Amino acid sequence: NVDSFDPANIVVVEEGVVINDVEFSTIESSTVDVGVVLAIDVSGSMNTNDAIGAAKAAATQFVNQKREQDNIALVTFGNEVELLVPFTKNARAVTTAIEDIEAEGDTALFDAVVSSVDLYARNDLQPHIIILTDGADEGSAATLDDATAAVTAGQVRVFAVGLETTAFDPAALQAIADASPGGRYLVTTDPEQLDQLYNEIRRELNNKIVLQFNALQSQAAPTSFRVEYENLRAAQTVDVPGYVDRTPDATTVGATTSLAQATPYVAESRTPASLGTLVLVGSVMVGAAVLAVALVLFGPRGDEQQEQLRNRMRQFERGVSPDQADRSLLSRIPVLRRLSAQAEEVAQRRGIFNSINSVLEQANVPLRPGEAIALALVVALVAGAVVGAVTRNLIGGAFVAIAAVFAVFALMNVVGGREKRRFEDQLPDTLTLLSTSLRAGYSLLQAVEAVAAEAPEPTAREFGRAIAEIRLGRQVVDALQGVADRTTSNDFQWTVMAIEIQREVGGNLSEVLQTVADTMLQRNRLRREVRALTAEGRISGFVLGAMPFMLFLFLFSTNRDYLEPLFTRTPGILAMIIGIILIGIGAFWMKKIVDIEL
Repeated sequence: NVDSFDPANIVVVEEGVVINDVEFSTIESSTVDVGVVLAIDVSGSMNTNDAIGAAKAAATQFVNQKREQDNIALVTFGNEVELLVPFTKNARAVTTAIEDIEAEGDTALFDAVVSSVDLYARNDLQPHIIILTDGADEGSAATLDDATAAVTAGQVRVFAVGLETTAFDPAALQAIADASPGGRYLVTTDPEQLDQLYNEIRRELNNKIVLQFNALQSQAAPTSFRVEYENLRAAQTVDVPGYVDRTPDATTVGATTSLAQATPYVAESRTPASLGTLVLVGSVMVGAAVLAVALVLFGPRGDEQQEQLRNRMRQFERGVSPDQADRSLLSRIPVLRRLSAQAEEVAQRRGIFNSINSVLEQANVPLRPGEAIALALVVALVAGAVVGAVTRNLIGGAFVAIAAVFAVFALMNVVGGREKRRFEDQLPDTLTLLSTSLRAGYSLLQAVEAVAAEAPEPTAREFGRAIAEIRLGRQVVDALQGVADRTTSNDFQWTVMAIEIQREVGGNLSEVLQTVADTMLQRNRLRREVRALTAEGRISGFVLGAMPFMLFLFLFSTNRDYLEPLFTRTPGILAMIIGIILIGIGAFWMKKIVDIEL
């Protein structure tokens, strides 16, 4: 009995060396994942005395008493074997399937045993099968030898429950139970006693003892373990993965086992550091990454005026604006400086240098393209390392790292779009200021200087850059064209075109600019009115588009087993694919309805 178990008599030996500090607990109080296949006979004979009803009630009671870590699969066998529910921790899914069972046909007992054993080939669980039948095998393609061989090879513990009738074959059930490690054969003539037999099986499962210990082997290699308790002994060779992903070995010994019944298995993993430590380290790394980004973007510049001038002139030689000169902390760190230079060379070879530079200029991010790429890579490596360390999943860490790179540039695009919208919203006032300055007798250059001095950001910043370029020898129209290129504003592009045409053919530039300003003001007013009228449709589109995904995330975090059929069954996978396609079509349709070009 488990109550008489004395942990002092346990001896765990690894490659001839006794391991100390062995912890033990029962399955009931542990977090070991256990698998149980409920195989129920649904042949026509089970309708006698409502045996099928008693079997369903006993199985339902067994499922409702499961632990959180118990994974249960439901198999029925009549004329053929059917897997009604694959392994799941969702008790409700299993009990619902049990309620729908109906009895008819023959008894494919041996096929059911082989199929139940095969389920464990794809699952790393403590293997158990509870098989209930009231008759001899009929219609199986497999033989009794096939069933016993499968049980022995799979090291699956079988509880063979027999409901004795005139066609009952106790020898076959006894042979299957004897072939499995720790197997039990239980029999009754009264269907009402089935719930008691299932309760007895539940007690035996809960009374298993789990031993946990840290292996001494620090390198990945096959390692031999032996567990001894009084006159019981069990041995197994385990592939130890090494210290970094160290997996302790565990052995369970049943409360009433014999020497052949002691079945070693690998239990839950342990890591050299606790989850709290990993979270702390990850938080520190994330904080360091955020601090690095803040220092790069907002850190102090150099104080030496001559060095600043030389840096600015070198930037102009390479075709980069003065606002981008002397900007980065990255250039002062040798490793990051070399990484930035190599990233910039690759960007130039790939033809993406200009597009990245345009995004950075539009967003007013004080980085060169190579520095932005290097910064994105550093953030991605930190994020991937943190997620990989916390989740202990290299694939998940790699996915997060890739997503982080795209997230950095997506954020820059968002910031650039916001700056563009601000610039265009200020454009009518900017053109009005240019027009009134020209009417007051200013030249075009003086009018541009007035805008740089009096306009709000980002207009003042962009016109200030234009003034700096003009002072270095660039034509006024070319400098204004540079503003249009940096902001990617079609409205300002048309304004520059109008200025250039007026300078070539003559005319009243002040009046032209005032007309353009009035036109843009009316367009902006109409655009805001349209956005107000379509606000309800846009909000509805956001809500309806996000609702399926938010509901999926909620269910995934609160009741993951409920969503399991979507990933494990072909109809579920097809439903997800079709649903995503329809959501995309609906989102595109709603966007076109509310997207009105002006």
